[in-house]
Amino acid sequence: FVRNDIMFDSRQLVSAREGDLSLYPKDKSNDVNGKDINAAPTFHMLAITSRLGGTITGPDAFGAKTSAILEAEFFGNIDADINEFRLRHAWAKLDWPKTQLAFGQYWHPMFVTDCYPGVIDFNTGMPFQPFNRSPQVRLTQKLGTEGKTSFILAAISQRDFASVAPSGYNATDPLRNSAIPNLHAQLQYKDAHFLIGGGIDYKTIRPRLSSGTPAVVSKAKADGFSLIGYMKISTPGLTIKAEAVRGKNLTDHVMIGGYLGYTAAPGAVETYHSTTTNSFWLDMSGTGKKIIPGIFAGFTNNAGAQDGANAAYGRGIVVSGRGVKDVFRISPRFEIISGKFKLGTEIEYTSAHYGTVSNNAKVNGTTDNISNTRLLFTTTFSF
Repeated sequence: FVRNDIMFDSRQLVSAREGDLSLYPKDKSNDVNGKDINAAPTFHMLAITSRLGGTITGPDAFGAKTSAILEAEFFGNIDADINEFRLRHAWAKLDWPKTQLAFGQYWHPMFVTDCYPGVIDFNTGMPFQPFNRSPQVRLTQKLGTEGKTSFILAAISQRDFASVAPSGYNATDPLRNSAIPNLHAQLQYKDAHFLIGGGIDYKTIRPRLSSGTPAVVSKAKADGFSLIGYMKISTPGLTIKAEAVRGKNLTDHVMIGGYLGYTAAPGAVETYHSTTTNSFWLDMSGTGKKIIPGIFAGFTNNAGAQDGANAAYGRGIVVSGRGVKDVFRISPRFEIISGKFKLGTEIEYTSAHYGTVSNNAKVNGTTDNISNTRLLFTTTFSF
């Protein structure tokens, strides 16, 4: 498809790709006169989410049907690469009657392709909805005679979406150097009108190979489990979707949080603990073919980690100064479809509570509610 985004924001944002991927409003930053520098509106137009892709089928192999997805877009990997062509999906599958084995880069299992927000904004519900595409190996096994229940197992690496690495390391180094892939298990039930599922995710990273002064080998890791539960109800006139996430170090899913570093004394070896993030969202939309209204609401908070940290690695977290306590969003939308052309408009109100943090990355005491209103209009031509 060819897509164009036209957007107006009432203040400066924590975002990516020149604001096209919006997350939450920036904290206040007062000048010498007490005026908030970040209370400046912005306007922009971008077509970088335009996309090319294809589905490929081939002859049977190992007694299984074969297929693949290859897809790319012009979004770039960082702001400096904007407009550059980048890989989204490279996903090959072997399908037996009740078993699927798949390899390549695709949606992380915590991004459930049958249950994600239908928002118009390209953020797809971030930072409330886990958003991640990663190289992986995934096994899906259908259970029972009707095959409505599926069990999913996956071993996952990191590429475009990765944990935050300490200075001097590449983004994918912490998971690679742990020598253990991100592991995921999920159980899902699906029929024509109802979907429900839950999953457990385990990830451990080794942020540094050496630490301290003088430097010594460091095997310190940050690890943790994440839980996800979701549901979708489809009726003739309304689709309702909901999801809850409680997880550790979810930076690679474009959510708030990460991990904290601890040193017992100056020059000591750094150890780590992952912060906890809680997130909930609800999405409702019409099921019409030409006119589709909808509304999304989401809430996420930073639950911090253990006391005594000296450093923070992640999104929205610090161990001194001001950080994010929680983020809320509500965004009604309206889409009009004619043939292969779609017009969409959305009002996205996002507020974040900022406050002074303790050395566990949690905000304590009074907070400031910082908000942004985004007015978005999109055109999409699919082919």
